[in-house]
Amino acid sequence: MNPLQQYKIGFVGLSLGKHHFSFDIGPDFFLHFGDAAFESGQVVLQLELAKSNNMMELYFHFSGEVQLVCDRCLGFFAHTVDLQKRLLVKFGEQFIEQSDEIIIIPAMESHFDISQYVYEYLHLGMPVRKVHPEEEGVAACDPEVIKRLEQYRSKQHASDDDSPWNALKTLNFNN
Repeated sequence: MNPLQQYKIGFVGLSLGKHHFSFDIGPDFFLHFGDAAFESGQVVLQLELAKSNNMMELYFHFSGEVQLVCDRCLGFFAHTVDLQKRLLVKFGEQFIEQSDEIIIIPAMESHFDISQYVYEYLHLGMPVRKVHPEEEGVAACDPEVIKRLEQYRSKQHASDDDSPWNALKTLNFNN
């Protein structure tokens, strides 16, 4: 069975008004998208669908944790997810993505697949710089990796004196 089947919401039989859905987003979901920034985690999606005659408003609320790779030491750490997004789905003649928050789907559709939006929203909610959170003012990175990075940094500063770029520092552009 396709693990993404549960993310296809049948809206034709729903009455007008608000409807609530809950999804457990786990390893099956993350493995389906091979290029995900994270491979594991447990996130709960609370989805509120407000249906009217000519559109639907979808309110996504994500909460849980995902495992990220630290950009500094390449170790894994847990990142807390608490994210809210909104999507307006209008009915029209063909599929058109008007903006990041507004799409038009054909009026003849009976289901709406939210899996790609779930994937994108989770990725957009990740920090740009992924590093271990600080504990008592110190990053919780692997101390052995940090020690090696400091060794390379000190060697680089020592070799800066022999750099061919040093000659450019003596140029005066204020003539």
